[in-house]
Amino acid sequence: MGIKRTSHAVYDTKYHLVWAPKYRKWILRGDIQERVKNIFKEISRNHEFEIEAM
Repeated sequence: MGIKRTSHAVYDTKYHLVWAPKYRKWILRGDIQERVKNIFKEISRNHEFEIEAM
């Protein structure tokens, strides 16, 4: 994505999202993990943002 420019500003916005299931149980395994990754990638394409790490 990189640096964005407007008439009065230059910016590069980054977010750090932590998603933790209830009681922090490790539930994302196998097929579920792959499905969640695909859903997040699809959302990022639709909303034009970049996922750097997952």
